[in-house]
Amino acid sequence: MGVDQKIRIAVFHSPNPLIRVHPSSSQLLNATEGRRYRCFFGWHSAEAVLFLDPAVPANTVWLSDGLSRQVMLNVSSDLVSAEMTTSGLHIGPTIGILCNPKWDSKKKQLKNTKQLPGLQKMVEAGARLGALVYLFRIQDVDFAKEQVKGYVLEAGQWTVLDLPFPDAIYDQVISRKVERDPKYLEQRVRLSKIYAHRIFNDGFFDKWQVHEWLTGDRRTRPYVPQTVKYTKGTDIVQFLKQHAMIFLKPVHGSLGLGIIRIARYPDGALTYEVKQQTGKSTGRVSTLESVVEAVRPRLRSRPYLIQEGISLATYHNRPFDVRIVLQRDGRGEWRRTKMFARVAQPGDFTSNLSSGGEALLVDTVLKELYASEDKRIRCRRLIRKVSSLVTEVIEEQSGKMFGELGIDVGLDDKGHVWIIEVNSKPWKSPTTEKGRQEIVDLAFSRPMEYAFRLANMK
Repeated sequence: MGVDQKIRIAVFHSPNPLIRVHPSSSQLLNATEGRRYRCFFGWHSAEAVLFLDPAVPANTVWLSDGLSRQVMLNVSSDLVSAEMTTSGLHIGPTIGILCNPKWDSKKKQLKNTKQLPGLQKMVEAGARLGALVYLFRIQDVDFAKEQVKGYVLEAGQWTVLDLPFPDAIYDQVISRKVERDPKYLEQRVRLSKIYAHRIFNDGFFDKWQVHEWLTGDRRTRPYVPQTVKYTKGTDIVQFLKQHAMIFLKPVHGSLGLGIIRIARYPDGALTYEVKQQTGKSTGRVSTLESVVEAVRPRLRSRPYLIQEGISLATYHNRPFDVRIVLQRDGRGEWRRTKMFARVAQPGDFTSNLSSGGEALLVDTVLKELYASEDKRIRCRRLIRKVSSLVTEVIEEQSGKMFGELGIDVGLDDKGHVWIIEVNSKPWKSPTTEKGRQEIVDLAFSRPMEYAFRLANMK
């Protein structure tokens, strides 16, 4: 066994805090028998007395059950490994995924939500790295004890355990309704302050804040459509006088829901379309004032932005944009995991896959736009360049750490790239029908590699 090498844990009976290791460890650790040696597990730690015991295998460390209960609580030693260094025995590392799991108390298992298969893939990916990964809810955090009630995957079954605060946290709360709850927000802000740069992707983006970040930097400003905050009806009128098409977008919206498109025609007529969960509602009016009155009731419940309409390039007469998923790897470097075109279904003006959009290879849609391979290459390069600039600017301006970003860009008929949206919680499907499964798997393993890196920062 060498320093920084992962080793097994076994437990022996003794109420006292004791650690037993093979004598060969003493030289590597610069340790002598009877020395006080600290044991860490997440945010829990305790001092123990170190004993050298030739009966202990060289790749194993024995903990007394008194020490195990104090530091590891009720976590089975089979679920974790350890690392011995001169600073102490580090069990884990541990990674917490903040989400909103739902426990079925009668069946004693987690309810199979839409998100659970993806969460399980991440838990399994973290286990392959040697980490204990568990799910937890913000309401199950005990700040006084520095503990959480976590959901652990053991032999294919979910169990509930009391666990110490993890070494790093990956925020995967994907419900804006949950995040807007004042109690949730207060607790999560508290958690974010405690963890600083060891929590990543905490919270959703405010579209207006993202707009200010991107327009506040000269590198990304040329790629941002003209945008203003909606405050009153005359804002819509003024924008429609400048642009033949505009979009009204909820500041805190997602999945394209609540977006309103207004188009002005040469004869003065106007049409409006509202994207809803049940489909699309439309209308046609003859004056600017009438269109404002038609959409105004929808703008009262939540804040909106007004954005110039970009005439997106089309594939078979269906508008498309390009989604780029950028993720940090185990070295902390940004890598492009996915890049694909999202094509709107016929008659729709949003390309979200959740509402019927179709995912296609970027080359497939670009071949319809450009016969020249050189033009397609330049276009792909520009898309990659813009997406990379977005990650740099967002992190610099926000002062936060991100392990992944979903960036949507559009192309107009002149080949100009426009930043449509930046998503801190890009949806990742755990399976694919048309794409490559290894790329899908990579989208779940890379965040765990990055979390593993953060968790191991001593």
